[in-house]
Amino acid sequence: MHSRYFFTFIATLVSATVFANVVMLYISDDASDVITRFEQHWQQQADIILREAQLLDELERQLSDNDPEHQVRDYLSEQRAYSINTDADVALHIVMMIAELDLSDAEREALDEVQRILSEPRQSIPDKSLDTAPFKLSENPSSPRHRRLDIALQSLRLGMEARIEETKRQHQVALNSIINKGSVEAWLLLSLVVILACAGAVVLRGQLRTIEERACLFDAIPDALLYCEYSGKITRVNHSCTELFGYSVQELLRMSVEDLIPARFRDLHSKERRNFTGRAQMRRKGQNGLNIIGVHKCGDEIPLDIAIARTALGKETYFVAVIRDLRHELQLQKKAEVDFLTQVFNRGQIEQILNDELSRARRYQRPLSVMIVDIDNFKILNDTLGHQAGDRALTELSRFLVCSVRPSDGLGRWGGDEFVLVCPEIDAQEALQMAQRLVRAYCEQNQHGLSLSIGVTSCTQVSEKSDLAQLIGEADQALYQAKSQGRSRAVLFAADQH
Repeated sequence: MHSRYFFTFIATLVSATVFANVVMLYISDDASDVITRFEQHWQQQADIILREAQLLDELERQLSDNDPEHQVRDYLSEQRAYSINTDADVALHIVMMIAELDLSDAEREALDEVQRILSEPRQSIPDKSLDTAPFKLSENPSSPRHRRLDIALQSLRLGMEARIEETKRQHQVALNSIINKGSVEAWLLLSLVVILACAGAVVLRGQLRTIEERACLFDAIPDALLYCEYSGKITRVNHSCTELFGYSVQELLRMSVEDLIPARFRDLHSKERRNFTGRAQMRRKGQNGLNIIGVHKCGDEIPLDIAIARTALGKETYFVAVIRDLRHELQLQKKAEVDFLTQVFNRGQIEQILNDELSRARRYQRPLSVMIVDIDNFKILNDTLGHQAGDRALTELSRFLVCSVRPSDGLGRWGGDEFVLVCPEIDAQEALQMAQRLVRAYCEQNQHGLSLSIGVTSCTQVSEKSDLAQLIGEADQALYQAKSQGRSRAVLFAADQH
């Protein structure tokens, strides 16, 4: 997943999430306000209805006690006539208390009617003996005043019931509104969850693809990659690492990094690894006089390049190593530096060695000698026995010189049957004696009856004017003198003879 696409996707997702949360917050606040208003309205209406019901009940009781015509079934199981009590102050006081409530217009009209009826003068109804026949409503119909009062009270009851029904209706409307808003909020939340799930799936798919790509790249890298802990335990390797050392992945993960180097270097390597605190750096074979060597599973030693980086993940310290096999590179380097036939340095490499020794001798004011070695009558050998015999003679001479010179001497094929020897830190007489020894030894042991002529030049103190061309020229002149003096000898260059 490209970084630009990824960040655009994340920004869009965050924006959608924020927007959805704002909408849900608005819906939740609005629903909360609706519920609060409904509860307040319901409580208010419930208080009014309860108070009105209590007052109406008390009014009915007062009317039943004070007016024989207004005996209500709620209070007496039988209809009986009583003498008229004209004290209506208590009933009027109850009516005034009802009037203070928040009533509808119809209820107020009915309450005004009750107040007018109670304020009107009333006629007495004669008492009847208790042992007379019970009073029948059909035989003693109610007066117009009673009917008006009953209608007004019934209107108050109906108004109270209507308010209850209206409150129920408003409650149902508010409840439906809350349910609808909750449904919208639920759908919005569900949509957000679905979007987040899809987004998570997309991001997870991208991350899995990235991990897979990195794993493929990790194994596709031609250099060996190795991760290890601070203790040296290997934690991860790529395919090239298993090919380089010959172990399987499972075997390497059970090993320490010190198990992959020769035993003689393990203690030093462990100490250097623990003390390493720098950034990634490459150590090449032979750099600073130190060779980096690994050990194959079969026991073979492998020349290596290695780049090491130290990093910390949390409280743990890890090392990352990029390891390169130098065997192929050294083979190519050897082919570029070594003469194919004689297996000694070629002309280009021996020139480099001579320049390096010149610089070192000039810096430290040490002697330096150079020899040119030539096979006498080599052309005759080629013409009589063929080039294959000539090649064998050159190969034999190179092996002889390698075994006869010092390890610090540089030996290279200059061209044809000529070889150059660079001998640092020996003066003219030592170089001449060495050359004469080579002439004698070669004549005694070569298989083709050949001899050597050697031209020698030497500098006790190398000056700033001394260079490769000068030394080679002087040695070549000395070689020419050896040839002209009868061959099979060594001659030291002398400036006063030219």
